[in-house]
Amino acid sequence: MTAIQFQLRQATHSDLPEIAALISEGLSFDGLTIVQTAEELEEEFSGPHCFLEQDVMVAEYESHIIGVGYTYFLPSDTKEERCYTFGTVKPSYRRKGVGTEILKWTTERAEKLLRSTNRTIPKYLRSDVSTSNTSADFLFQKFNMRPVRWNEDLILDLNQSPEILPSPGYCVIPWDTSRDEEARIVKNRAFMDHWGSTPTGEEGWEQLVHGSTARLDQSFFALDSDNNIVGLLLSHRYESDDEVLGKRIGWIDKLATLSEHRGKAIGRSLITHALAAYRRDGLTHAALDVDTENPTGAYGLYTAVGFSTFRGSVTYERIVQ
Repeated sequence: MTAIQFQLRQATHSDLPEIAALISEGLSFDGLTIVQTAEELEEEFSGPHCFLEQDVMVAEYESHIIGVGYTYFLPSDTKEERCYTFGTVKPSYRRKGVGTEILKWTTERAEKLLRSTNRTIPKYLRSDVSTSNTSADFLFQKFNMRPVRWNEDLILDLNQSPEILPSPGYCVIPWDTSRDEEARIVKNRAFMDHWGSTPTGEEGWEQLVHGSTARLDQSFFALDSDNNIVGLLLSHRYESDDEVLGKRIGWIDKLATLSEHRGKAIGRSLITHALAAYRRDGLTHAALDVDTENPTGAYGLYTAVGFSTFRGSVTYERIVQ
């Protein structure tokens, strides 16, 4: 390894296009092919979980950004608190100490954020990386982070997707924005038994549901006979990825069913409604991310509908005292 004299500095708004290009290059090199946009980053770095002026650091060498790292803090008053670190280094500048310094900064920043709440519930520092990024394991272990969970992105060719399937006793309707708060409460209740999930606050839900990648015209509620929301499916869309992936993908970002209503084909019905909407709008594929150890049997549901493995990621973790 040949070290270079780079500097770390706080990111600025004018850096966003260069950061977006770096993230696209770095993650694609590691097996997670995406096209990150400056507009998406501006949204993500505007809070409530990450702020550009405080939580984003870049490594600069000869007036070019060659690395980036940032934190994504999810405070909670129940169950656990989490802070994720994200980052990448331009492939041609790896093994020169850049990644180590970025991870040092992001882990220290994450620990500070986690300790700032003074809550006594468990606190976790976590980071997600592509399973094909084998060099990351050595780096994370240097910082006492260990692999604890594996996720898979599953994909389905819409030419082979099933028709809409009903759920007897329930009806599926298009997403109704006047019921956003009810939907947030349902999502939080439904996800309480999911690993690594804590309640989503109002500001975070607003960003998730009304952000630039959300597609409410491809999203749905499942209602019981009393017109209560008992399940939901929220779709997202990343048009910037279309050309590099050679696919037009509709992403199932959130799929939730209240525990007392599971086992009644609600999830399957919501999924098939979304697939029909994707086909209607000229998309070619559907995709979603799933925890391979999800206790609700979600993995089996998705594969039964026709989804298959697309790519994978692993979560590294360290407990913060």
